Amino acid sequence: MAPSFSVRRLGYLLRGDFLAEWRAQAYFSGTTAAFIFLISLLLYRSGPVFATMHQELFGYALFMWGIWATSRAFHPLHDRTRREAYLLLPASALEKMLARLLPVTLGLGIALPVYILVLSVLVESFNLAVFGSHRPLFDPLDPAIWKLFGYYLILQSPFFLGAAWFRGFPLLKTTLALFLVHIGLALLILAMVRFAIGSFGWLPGNVQDIHIHLNTENYDVLDFMLYGVADNILVNLLNPDWDTQIMILYVVLILIPPILWWIAWLRLKEAQANDGIQ
Repeated sequence: MAPSFSVRRLGYLLRGDFLAEWRAQAYFSGTTAAFIFLISLLLYRSGPVFATMHQELFGYALFMWGIWATSRAFHPLHDRTRREAYLLLPASALEKMLARLLPVTLGLGIALPVYILVLSVLVESFNLAVFGSHRPLFDPLDPAIWKLFGYYLILQSPFFLGAAWFRGFPLLKTTLALFLVHIGLALLILAMVRFAIGSFGWLPGNVQDIHIHLNTENYDVLDFMLYGVADNILVNLLNPDWDTQIMILYVVLILIPPILWWIAWLRLKEAQANDGIQ
């Protein structure tokens, strides 16, 4: 089959995937609705009205639902009973990759805000009828919601690659891989800091202030390893142009999702080539 792209074939793939997964999605949708309704009742009975409840529950649903669905994206590729049929589908690797990517990115970004909005209308209508008051409805146009969605795309992309790469337990394996990468980066940064300012004691909260402008108050190496880069020590040590570094960081973060999606596409192409499918 020619490695071309067809919107029509992509549409067929999306429809087939939806028909195959609608029961699981319906189950998760019902669970989300029941959870939001229960939380709403508990918060009303236990204390003051929680005005931003729906916005925060949207965030939980986005990351939990999205990461779970993303980790299942290439399940047929690794299922021995379905692998051959999946690879023999009359579609290119790009179409198959997009058919798995679009529902957990664009599809979720459109459907989930609408779904949470409908749920908030139903829940708050019930609250108004029973308790005589209600919270603000979910606002899908809130800029904070779409900023959160941007964070989701960054975190979702390694799980999408992990779904294409790992045969079994992709969610667990990808989480472990991300943890190891984080520890590796933390060790690298700690080594760079130690090389730059010399040898000093590594006791938690007791780093020697050997640099006159180095703020090391309450600096805990264990916290650094577990929670990431300590801003003060790097800013004061390296004295960077912080605006430039922030811009570079944004560029890197923006590039992470398309690069990882591209690698997932290469992994799918490799799987098709190994099975003799062009």
